This record gives sequence, structure tokens and C-alpha cells, in this order.
Amino acid sequence: MANAITPGRTGTLLLVPALLLATFYLFDGTGLGLPYPWNAALKASGIVLLAVYAGLKRFPLVALALGLSAVGDVMLALQQAQMTFGIAAFGLAHIVYAVLFAGLIRARGTRGLPGYIAAGVLALTGIALLVWLQPGMGDLRIPATIYNGVIVVMACLALISRAPMIAVAGALIFVLSDTLIALDLFMDYDPAWRGPAVWVTYVAAQFGLVLGLTDSRES
Repeated sequence: MANAITPGRTGTLLLVPALLLATFYLFDGTGLGLPYPWNAALKASGIVLLAVYAGLKRFPLVALALGLSAVGDVMLALQQAQMTFGIAAFGLAHIVYAVLFAGLIRARGTRGLPGYIAAGVLALTGIALLVWLQPGMGDLRIPATIYNGVIVVMACLALISRAPMIAVAGALIFVLSDTLIALDLFMDYDPAWRGPAVWVTYVAAQFGLVLGLTDSRES
């Protein structure tokens, strides 16, 4: 039928409610926010819809990465927050993203010297940041250090690959979002704008990754 709704079109229709649900979570902690545990479900709901979108687009690994991210969202929203499990879930998500970028490198090649230079700069920055934050990591030193390595490798592979630029931007914005979290956790840097900035950059990163990594066109 000419007017039938295809899986691809259905998936696209999920992007608007996913964005709206993510936007509603910005009110968490205010009078307009949902009480616990519904706020934890709301936090993950937009990312779950993105996972469904990726699944309908037939990109199961992207859906898996988003599903793991949703688990991480819930773990970090619990009272008490399950930091180690949350870090592990997001670490696994970044491993999946790294596999996807590595696959694009094998299939499409690299961006050449500019990509390697950008990846080198990012790697050195990540190492410097890790060294700077180490004294405040406490019991989270081992999982946080492993996580830092995983997300930096993922973002470096994104820079090297010929992935769509929106996916590369998503990977880099994810690093920025997690850096803001790390500054709060390990340096006690928590200005009023930090929480909303973390969430906005996180959502932007996931949208960039899913839209870029489910785009089958050459970059």
C-alpha cells in the first residue's frame, strides 16, 4: 500500500517523543519533576526510544549501545546511585560504539593525517585530565580510569574514521558531558549550570551518534 507506514518511517516518528521525554527530564529536582522512582524511568525513556529507533533501522549494535546507556541512566538515578554499575553499563556502551567506529574504518578507511592528529590531541588531553583527577577518585579510581580509557578510545576511533560528522560530533560531545560529570565527582565542581549542561550534552551526544551511525551513506 502506498500509504503504509514503513519501519523506517515509524522509527523516524520516534525521534520527536524521544527528544520531548529527554527535555522533560530537565525539570527533575524541581516542582515540575516526577517523584522517585518515576524520574529514573523518565531519565531512561528517551534513550530507550532511540534504541527502538535504531532497531527499526536495523542497526542492532547501535540499539545495544543505547540500551546499555539506558541501563546506566537508571543505575545513576537510583537512590542510592549505583555508581560502579552505572559506569560499567556506559563503559560497555562505549565499547559497542568503538566497535562500530572500528568497523567503519575497515569499511571506508580513515580521514588520513588530520584524523590521526585530532585523535592524538584528544588522547593526550584525556591522559592529562585523568592524571589531574586521580587524587579525588577514591574508591572509584579503578572503574573511572578504565572508563576514561574506553571513552577516549571510542572518540579517537570516531575522529580517525570516515563516519558521518554528526556521529563524530556526538562522540566528542559525549566526552565533554562526561568531563563535566567527572569535575563534579572528583573535583567538587558543581555550579548551577553544570547539571543541565551535562544532560543537554549527553542527549545531544546520543542523538548525534544514533543519527550518524544509522546513516548508511558515505560521509
